[in-house]
Amino acid sequence: MDDRLALHKALMLADRGDPAGAERTLRALLDGAPAGTVRVQALVVLGDLLAEHDAAAAREVLTEALAADLPDADDVLDDERARARELLDLLG
Repeated sequence: MDDRLALHKALMLADRGDPAGAERTLRALLDGAPAGTVRVQALVVLGDLLAEHDAAAAREVLTEALAADLPDADDVLDDERARARELLDLLG
């Protein structure tokens, strides 16, 4: 499955009330996703899901998202990084 399609699938699962399915899809995506925008987006979405029940794991993936060095970052990544920082602040 294409990485962007997998990310959209995870978002749809989360929206439909299946966070466990969304988490499985994101973890499978992250197992093979190269560094890039989709990986950072997937990390932030996963961190958002994990924040509900596993703060330590959420901090780990959100920190990874913020550490990604992508020289061609665009506004989408800026928004994702802002969301990661916001979530980390909420997690304390």
